[in-house]
Amino acid sequence: MMRLKSAAGLGVCMMTAGLLLTGCATDAKPAKLSKEDARTIVEDKLDQSSSSLAGQLADITPDDVWEETGHQLFKDSSSLETYVVADGKAAVLGTGFGGSGVTSVVPYDVNGDGAGDLVYAYSYGSGIHRSVMSWMDLQTMTEHPVLSKAETAGFRTYDLILQKEDDSIIVYQVGNKQNREAVTQALMSYPASKDIESMSLVKDGVLVKEQDGLYYEATGAD
Repeated sequence: MMRLKSAAGLGVCMMTAGLLLTGCATDAKPAKLSKEDARTIVEDKLDQSSSSLAGQLADITPDDVWEETGHQLFKDSSSLETYVVADGKAAVLGTGFGGSGVTSVVPYDVNGDGAGDLVYAYSYGSGIHRSVMSWMDLQTMTEHPVLSKAETAGFRTYDLILQKEDDSIIVYQVGNKQNREAVTQALMSYPASKDIESMSLVKDGVLVKEQDGLYYEATGAD
């Protein structure tokens, strides 16, 4: 009888240990922040006053960004500035002044540290509309430009959509053969998948990862 009790006790201990190990191996991702909590972090960490955050914050986090990085993206409906927020930290992605702000974001490990970064396109410019691509190291919350491998003739006056295809990031121009008003509204709020599917996209180039960063290489339209 004593031997049976000992065996049963050992089984319980082993089961408990197994549950503890399983719990350690499958740590759940923290719950998403509410818009109110994100606003508090942005105002606190970036010294943004209520006048700077004049509009409502919208959670525009793409599913793959959340799954791969655990970070959330929030866009101000008034200024069109976009903020990345996680772990009580916040940073600004690009700028939205005079344009649509951030129009496309994909997760991608640019610096090869094993942690996901953000690669994104945004447009701005009062008078001259221009689109730019950058990437952010989420470990340091620092922004870096995506440079061109060849000299460019001037500003990109068209908007951009980025898409991951295999292990590459393809750059697409948003064409003019569509309802511009609807497209502009989608870009300003941040386009959903259904918005992108309805857009006239023209392949423009590819982003190439090199040791010191990320570069744009023109490939021309298909």
